[in-house]
Amino acid sequence: DIDSEWGRSRHRGGGGGGSMSGRTLRLWQLKLKSSLGECWRVRGRKGSGRRGVPYVPVFVLVALVFLVTAFLWRITIDPSYCQGTASRDEVAGEKFTIVVNTFKRPERLEKSIKHYARCPSVDAIRIVWSESPDPPRHLSKLTKLPVIFDVHEKNSINNRFVPLNGLRTQGVFNVDDDILVSCDSLQFGFETWRTSRDTLVGYNPRIHSKNAGECKYGYKQWWHVWWGGKYSIVLTKAAFCHHKYFYQYTHELSREVWNHVHENRNCEDIAMQFMVSNATGLPPIWVQGSYSDSGVLDFKGGISTGSSHYDKRSECVTKFVDMFGGMPLVETGHVAAPMSGWRPMKTPPAIWEWFHAI
Repeated sequence: DIDSEWGRSRHRGGGGGGSMSGRTLRLWQLKLKSSLGECWRVRGRKGSGRRGVPYVPVFVLVALVFLVTAFLWRITIDPSYCQGTASRDEVAGEKFTIVVNTFKRPERLEKSIKHYARCPSVDAIRIVWSESPDPPRHLSKLTKLPVIFDVHEKNSINNRFVPLNGLRTQGVFNVDDDILVSCDSLQFGFETWRTSRDTLVGYNPRIHSKNAGECKYGYKQWWHVWWGGKYSIVLTKAAFCHHKYFYQYTHELSREVWNHVHENRNCEDIAMQFMVSNATGLPPIWVQGSYSDSGVLDFKGGISTGSSHYDKRSECVTKFVDMFGGMPLVETGHVAAPMSGWRPMKTPPAIWEWFHAI
């Protein structure tokens, strides 16, 4: 062994002070290596014959157990661990109110309530009721969400923008009873609106135009948006807005504009877009989404099915320019689309757009 060999080497060397032989140097190296090796091992019990367990793996194992235990304690016991800031949590828990505009279509109203009650982030459903003093309040039993009928004594298309008492949200989704936006598209639209609360965010883009050589404006359908890639209006038959605009529309909007909408039973959506763009200088935001529109199959003489409907809306744009003292509408080509289902610009938001008369 190394110790006996080391002793014989020293004896042969006579303990003199001569130079160390090569054999002796080699034994020095072996002894040093053996000593260092022993420093990293734990000797087994006498007679066990087993090799020791390395120090380093034991230390690493103990450290891992400690770290894992500390992490599990933090996420299971410490309530403050991995939480967002107060502002982030407040926004994440924000909800919006559905405001359904309906008129003498009870079956569609019932279907609308059932549909939107299933969607997340909906705080309550408000029904704009202008038919009779006694609304069908039994429909509130269709869902656990609050279903509130806002009854109006006079029938006016402007009623859909009357301020709502007891509202618990800033965001409002205006929708007609014949449009059912999918819950996923509705949630994405709400998240888009939260990034730009002062503008209108909707699913139906339209564009205005100026007649060459005339002081007249035209209201263009979806076809022109599809072809030109620009829009300046989103229709409030399916659009998000801040509730503050309800107050401004009812109490601050020019009575000349309000009366024109009331008398013609048309263009309340264009008036709202005029008002918002005039106040902010911002264009609306078109959200690409999925929805169904049973109104395109309505042959019972609805507001948007008349032969002169398109001409009336062009007339509205022209008159509103005079009433507002200029053209406030802002054109844009920006589109909000979810990354999970992105589609090119020149694709309709829904197949129903190809059949619209408005």
